Amino acid sequence: MATLNIKSLGKTYPGGVTAVSDVNADIADGEFIVLVGPSGCGKSTILRMIAGLESITAGDLSIGERRVNDLEPGERDIAMVFQNYALYPHMSVRGNMEYGLKNEGLPKDQIAERIAEAARTLRLEEYLDRKPAQLSGGQRQRVAMGRAIVRDPKVFLFDEPLSNLDAKLRTQLRAELKALHQRLGATFIYVTHDQVEAMSLADRIIIMNAGKVEQIGTPMDLYLRPASRFVADFIGSPAMNVVEGTVTEDRRSLLVDGSRDIRFADEIPTMAGAKIAMGIRPEHLSLDASGAAQFHLEVDFVEQLGADTVVHGKVSGTSVPLAVRLPGVQQHDSGETLELGCGADQLHLFDLASGKRLA
Repeated sequence: MATLNIKSLGKTYPGGVTAVSDVNADIADGEFIVLVGPSGCGKSTILRMIAGLESITAGDLSIGERRVNDLEPGERDIAMVFQNYALYPHMSVRGNMEYGLKNEGLPKDQIAERIAEAARTLRLEEYLDRKPAQLSGGQRQRVAMGRAIVRDPKVFLFDEPLSNLDAKLRTQLRAELKALHQRLGATFIYVTHDQVEAMSLADRIIIMNAGKVEQIGTPMDLYLRPASRFVADFIGSPAMNVVEGTVTEDRRSLLVDGSRDIRFADEIPTMAGAKIAMGIRPEHLSLDASGAAQFHLEVDFVEQLGADTVVHGKVSGTSVPLAVRLPGVQQHDSGETLELGCGADQLHLFDLASGKRLA
């Protein structure tokens, strides 16, 4: 297996369109890295540059100790699993899995051994003689993964491999992918736009935005201490509440919509008059209004989710949306006002102009 080093990586297309700019990351041997972000943020372009399917226009890319910028895809010792499976429809499962190995000139007994091991790992033994059209979507994706496994590459690349599957099957295959990574001990680089996939699979997440890296960290790093408002908005479901306002003269309140304020137990760590965005996750609000910050929520509607209840509304007297996630089944009516609070360590403050986290 191998480490992967990305230094100042960039991709600019003819005409001056920049898809990726100044991306830096050091990926350890055996790490499961997930690239996540909205459509068009550059995550798939990075994966294709690693694979050799896109040329690199700036920076350096190394797999192990070898710079691979100018190497052909077949010389990089990587395997890629695509969103659309990319299986040969006229070949059996066995034929799809052995095709690349035959081209490499491996002996027949070695090919058979590798296919048998991959089929056991992915529970495909009984499907080896079937054609892709005779398989379900989940089975086809396992065949695509098997085709990658038999090559025994240094790095596995996954380009949104679960996005064509239904929700139940995605959950099942997420668990299988995690177990597969642990069994192989290989370096996985995985692209998705689904933050649940990112949080459940990754050792570390790289969050992309407009071709640049917003933050790199463990799932809980990103959840508990987002480096920017973009990261705070992107990670978490329901999304983080964000209230924009102006710090009052005594630095103990946030003026919202020019008239209402949110009170703080301690001074806000920025200057009076500063325009900031304050974030608080719905699950960190409680019906105890004695915390570091107090909110009044005017209830609009309630989502009963069984294990918990999500109450949606607005900050009292404003048009600012606010949601709170409460444990269990709770009854609250439209028009009701709830007094909420949260702890100081659960508040996230961002500069309004730059979106960067305040100390």
